[in-house]
Amino acid sequence: MKIFPVLALFLTLTSCALFKPAGASNAAGVVSPQMKALLTANDPGLKYPVYASFSEIEPLLQRKDDNITYVINFWATWCRPCITEMAFFEQLTNETSRNDVQVVMISLDKPEDVRSKMKDFVESRPLNLPVVAFTDNFYDGWIYKVDQQWQRSSIPVTLFYRNGQRYFNRGQISSYRELEGLVARVQ
Repeated sequence: MKIFPVLALFLTLTSCALFKPAGASNAAGVVSPQMKALLTANDPGLKYPVYASFSEIEPLLQRKDDNITYVINFWATWCRPCITEMAFFEQLTNETSRNDVQVVMISLDKPEDVRSKMKDFVESRPLNLPVVAFTDNFYDGWIYKVDQQWQRSSIPVTLFYRNGQRYFNRGQISSYRELEGLVARVQ
């Protein structure tokens, strides 16, 4: 009869190792060492990096000649369409080769929300996507650098690029099939 408590303890400990808490790592789906460096947390207590200037996130938007398709989504925790489409980006990461596609989710939450609302959001969801907090609220100073088509204050938006090909999508992606088609535009 003493085996049951030991077995229960063993099962509890091994199940904890198998099921990581949401937001346990920001490196899920990261395909290159350079990208991993950009996606490493730089703020104590957060599992994602916080960047305050466009020059810090710019390397995420212009990797070249590495035969990787980059999918860079701009979102916020308060944006309902952004949250809805997250499942499609998660599916893309799970269903594509780690060597072919790099998805990065760049949050535009307010600076004062990065360590509270955003942190709670990321930790409470089973995200398996790299997340970045970008806190530069002077949108007019940098959105055109992402793409000339980006209109002020409109999210979600997604930039797709591979080598010299680029495609900018304004608005919510409504299905995984649509996302696959957008990725195909740059491959």
